[in-house]
Amino acid sequence: FFPLMIARYSFKLYVETKKVHLELLRALTAALDAKDPYTQGHSARVAKISLAIAEKLNLSDKKQEMIEYAALLHDVGKIGIEDAILRKPGPLTEGEFVIVKQHPVIGFEIVSKVDFLKEIAVFIRSHHEKCNGSGYPDGKCLTDLPIESLILTVADVFDALTSDRPYRKAFSIEEALSIMENEGNKYYDMKVIKALKEILQEGFQVVS
Repeated sequence: FFPLMIARYSFKLYVETKKVHLELLRALTAALDAKDPYTQGHSARVAKISLAIAEKLNLSDKKQEMIEYAALLHDVGKIGIEDAILRKPGPLTEGEFVIVKQHPVIGFEIVSKVDFLKEIAVFIRSHHEKCNGSGYPDGKCLTDLPIESLILTVADVFDALTSDRPYRKAFSIEEALSIMENEGNKYYDMKVIKALKEILQEGFQVVS
């Protein structure tokens, strides 16, 4: 009976701790949304998409938890980017884009200093990497990237394509999927794209 009580208490403590962690991460996400209003709700939507893909791929509960945390914080490095650049209503100059490309590294440096988030720092750093090595900041290829990063990349791009931006209107779900499939193995892990298509066909909807 005593071990059962300990197990129940430990599980309760774990659930409560996870709840506190998620509340903290959502508060940070809200602060980021206030800084970059053009992408308001983006991180929360990416978290929901990422988690649904992870579930479809039958990843472990631990991996799903880490993916959710990473998705909520994937753009936290934008806190270190000037407001004038983030809020620019048109295309960025080459110099401005170089500055924006620093945000995965800034995010990595922020998150890696927090004990319960150290494990997800690498996912945040690599969410703009491409499978053919053309991404940033480290030019990693498919074989160098963990599944968590591959999922986060697909969810991030899909939400960006299906959201309005200052310089364009949102693409439809069908248009976004077509764009991503045409880019194929160059940029994305196709098993992740397949999982995204399947959850959408099953009626998955993102409401941030």
